[in-house]
Order: sequence, then C-alpha cells, then structure tokens
Amino acid sequence: MAATFNLVRNSRVWFTTNVDPTSGAIYTSSATTTTNTMELTVLDGFSFSQGTQQSTIQLSEAGNTPVRGQRSFNTSLDPVDFSFSTYIRPAGSTTTVGSVEEEILWNALMCVDPLDATGTPIIVSTITRTATNVATATVTCTAVNLIPTFGSANAGVGGIANISGMAATVTGVQQWSGPVKLLSVTTQTGSGSTSVTVFVVEYLSAPVGVAATAAGVIGTAKLTKCAWNTQTSSVTTPAYQQLTSAFSNKNQLQKFGMYFLVDNAVYSIDNCVLDSATVDFGLDGIATVAWTGKGTSLNYISGATITSPNPAVFGGTGIGPGTASTRVLNTASKYITNKLSTMTLISKIMGADTTAGTAYTVPLTGGSITIANNVNYVIPANLGVVNKPIGYFTGNRSISGSVTAYLKVGTGNSADLLTAVLGAGAETKYKVQIEIGGSSNALHVDMLMNGCVLQVPTVETGDVMSTTINFTAQGYEPGAQATVATNAYDIGQTNDLSVYYYPA
Repeated sequence: MAATFNLVRNSRVWFTTNVDPTSGAIYTSSATTTTNTMELTVLDGFSFSQGTQQSTIQLSEAGNTPVRGQRSFNTSLDPVDFSFSTYIRPAGSTTTVGSVEEEILWNALMCVDPLDATGTPIIVSTITRTATNVATATVTCTAVNLIPTFGSANAGVGGIANISGMAATVTGVQQWSGPVKLLSVTTQTGSGSTSVTVFVVEYLSAPVGVAATAAGVIGTAKLTKCAWNTQTSSVTTPAYQQLTSAFSNKNQLQKFGMYFLVDNAVYSIDNCVLDSATVDFGLDGIATVAWTGKGTSLNYISGATITSPNPAVFGGTGIGPGTASTRVLNTASKYITNKLSTMTLISKIMGADTTAGTAYTVPLTGGSITIANNVNYVIPANLGVVNKPIGYFTGNRSISGSVTAYLKVGTGNSADLLTAVLGAGAETKYKVQIEIGGSSNALHVDMLMNGCVLQVPTVETGDVMSTTINFTAQGYEPGAQATVATNAYDIGQTNDLSVYYYPA
C-alpha cells in the first residue's frame, strides 16, 4: 500500500465521556453514542503530543585514553499535551437558549459531574431572606429528596448545588439563580396537611439589587450539580446560560477522552483533564477560547475508521463502534466581534452600583483572561521500564487576566482608575466585569469576577498613551454586599468567576 499523507485541513475533533470511570481510559468495546461522544468545531492550530524523559549516564575518567561514551535510557512518558481553540457562539434567542458546543468544555473545566439538563426538579413556593444584604435564604417547596443533589454525607448539609430553571414571572431571576450551600433542611406539614420541604441555603454570591423575597411565582425549578446551567427569560432578564466556579474545589475533575481525526489517521487520548481556558478579546478578532489539556496516554488507532460528515460513524478495530452526536453548531449561532467589548469596574467587592464605590468604564483595545487548574500528573519511577502517568491532581485555581486600553482622563476613565489603584493598599478590592461583545448588545458574553485584586496599571507611551491593567480574581465572603463597608476576601470560597452567555 502506498504511503498516505495526512492533511491537517481535513481534521475533526471529538470529546467523549465513553470512558472507564476509574482509569479514564476510552472504552474500545462500549458503543459510541450520541449522548457520550460530541464533535467540536475547532480552529486551525490544534495540537497534541507526548514527550519522553530520558536519563543519560556519562563517564569521566583520567588518563590519555579515557572512556568517553555514554548510555541513555528512556525513563518515562510525559503526560499528553493537547490544545485547540473554539469560537464563543451563544445560541438561541433572548427568550430561550440553545445548546453550544463549548458548554461541555466549560463544565469539564470547572466540575467533576457531567452536564445535567434535568437535575432534581423542585416546586418552589417562596425564597426569602431576612434582609436585602444577606446571603442566607429560606426555600419552601413541595417534598423533595435533597441528598442526590447536595450529597449523602450529613444529609447533604454543606453540599453545593445550583438553583436554576425558575419561572419567567420571577423578578431578578438571575440574582436568585446560581450556586448555593445547604445549611439545614426540615420537612414539615403545611396548611391543609400538604407536605413541604423547608431548607436553608447560603448563596455563594448573595443576591443584590433585589428584595428580601423573590417576587413572582417561582413554580418549577431545579437543583443541579454541574457547573453549566441554563435559564429562560424572565420579567427582568433575557435568557442566558451560566458557568460557575462553585464546583471546582476538587482534586480531580470530569473524566473524558479525546479523538483526533487527522485526514486518514485516528488518534485518541485517555484520561483527559482540561488544564486551562484562555478567552481572548483582541480588538480586531472574533471572540475565542483557547483550551489546553492533558491526558495519560496518546494512542494511534490503526484499525479505526470515522466516516460520514455529520454525524460521524465510528467503526473498525480499537474504537467503540457507533454514531456520535451531530454537531450542534448551526447558522443561528452568531459570532461575537471583540471590537464592541468593554470592561466595567467598581471599587468594592460585589459593588452593585455607583453608591457602593467608584465606577469605571474602560473601552478595551485588547486583552485576555485565563482560568487555570494547574494540573500535576503523577508518574512512577520504577527501574527497567518506561514509566507512564497514572493520574493527576489539580493545583490551585487561578483566574487572572490582562487588558489594554487608552489612557483617558476624566471621571470614571482609565487615568482615574490608575490614580485610585496607586493610592490603594496592598490588597485592592474591585468588582470586574468584562462584557465581550458589549453589554448594550443583546448578543454578548459577560465574565463576572466580584472580587478582584488589581495591580498598578502600567503606562505605555506611543502616538496615543495607553495602559495595561492586570487583575486576579479571588473568592470572597458570600455575605459581602454593596452596602457593607467591611467586604473581605475568603480564600476558601469558590465564587471567583461567573460567565454568562446571552444569545440575540
């Protein structure tokens, strides 16, 4: 058979959860299905590789005829490194969102559990707080078992879940939705002998700008354990999808595998984890996310075939036979142009308005933000064999970014921000929101960090003076509100980041 060249232009990529739940290795006999294997539309420039560590023994002896040879040994394989980029393309309308390809990636970056569109349904009658500036709320609903969602230990107390899927009649539904920690639960008998469940939760980001009681008929809602959730439109909020960092305090994240079809060659990567995601908002570009990940082993599957354009059919030997899901990307999904992007800052943790702190609006000329898990793989050190990675552990969660802007004078502009940071203490406190596509447009993505430390912005000289603003997101006390003067960071919290997708 003549040699065949494999052209990168004819490449396709799949994300699969058809893996062993313990080892993370891709199943070769279990069927590929539309629910466990999803195709991704990636940009040119993707890569995957696995390096080798080597030990070299050298001799050094005296004399006129020393032995100067050396012996080299392959000692271990490095973890597989892979990377690719996808566009950010919110799908659906302002009333109902649609599926987006990158939702499986966002969820895997921040969570151990898979996507869950159903969750635990609950019928909620009220959500109330004692005051508008507290994070603790009491939820009253029909009888429901909370253990599957919040966890079995201590009847779920201390567990975290997302509240979402509230009715369109709820005012400020975006504030009342989101991750909560279960504080206590009590089953009671209500009026007319109706069984209800009353449970107390602490919002990881306390509702701001809304009343102490959720207004409107809440009705059907749901509790989920995944990091990605959807909400249809409400009285005050268009439909959106949300990513939260609330579930990311895990030593290991969701197990998955990757398939790369490069023209005629099929490669797979076992036991993958997403190490980082970098959102770029270069001025003249389209909004993208660059994903980097690692795996335990890279495999060339010589007997595998992947045919049909969409959906793909998997066959041959060494690969799970079956049909993958159809790519969800469609013409209704719109691209986001970065030139419309802005950055809003308020000089207070969770600052809700200008009364909470000084507000700054910064039109951007470029920048990026990176969410990193800082993954470390474990590799044995046995003699006489080539050791392979056996697993990984996450490191610290790092969410940081850098933006550039013109140095503009005037109240609320970048020069004013520079002066404020120069006069602040060692630990600055800012709410930072980057509106990719512009907050005034229906189609946009917001990256919200309620607690950020800003470095002193640097100043660059040029035809037009410019500045670079570096920031690091941090966890903060859930009860910290715009009206509280003693807002504080809390290193143990997981409320660093929320990402909101708004379709047009």
